[in-house]
Amino acid sequence: MSIVVTAGSSGPKSEPVSAGTHAAVCYGVVDLGTQVSEQYGPKRKVALLWEIPEERIEVKGKNLPRGISKRYTASLNEKSTLRKDLEGWRGRSFTGPELAGFDLANVLGKACFVNVIHKNTVRGVFADVGAVMPLPKGMPPKTPESTLINFSITDAIEAARKSGKEVEFPDEMPQWLADVCSKSEEYVNFVNGAPTTPPPAPEEELPEINEEVPF
Repeated sequence: MSIVVTAGSSGPKSEPVSAGTHAAVCYGVVDLGTQVSEQYGPKRKVALLWEIPEERIEVKGKNLPRGISKRYTASLNEKSTLRKDLEGWRGRSFTGPELAGFDLANVLGKACFVNVIHKNTVRGVFADVGAVMPLPKGMPPKTPESTLINFSITDAIEAARKSGKEVEFPDEMPQWLADVCSKSEEYVNFVNGAPTTPPPAPEEELPEINEEVPF
């Protein structure tokens, strides 16, 4: 499954990841479908999920890395936050051919530094990814401890249409992300029996990845 793009943390209540710069590794890329906002209208959204190996949490007797996520509009427009964070992570700008269609699955399993910023909200302190940066040269990258998640709600809906079954979400995907996907226009249309139009695939072949950048 490819989540091709062209030119925040949520879930069960717990202490947020501490503010500051952390070594991290991406373990999840999720296409959230078209999400409706009263302020900005409908936009296709994606989420990136990172593990923070240096911070741990006990879950059902298991010692696991803490996680943090960030939602983006699925666009590599020059003003988009996704493009800014990916270029910060890569350590260089995208080329013209790359901007014609970049598969987000390329970041799965890749290490980086994330700068975590705490923001005060009516619901409490929120940990946000303020910036993504490459690892310093010579620093060995972390490997993900969690099962990698590469999920597209549009692909899942298409599979459900063909099988005649309900939409299936990966067992390892956090419930809050499944809930967000269930609010997408594509999912709501599927449940109501309306046709779903998947995002158009890029016409050009995706460029090869330069070995000098992490993805």
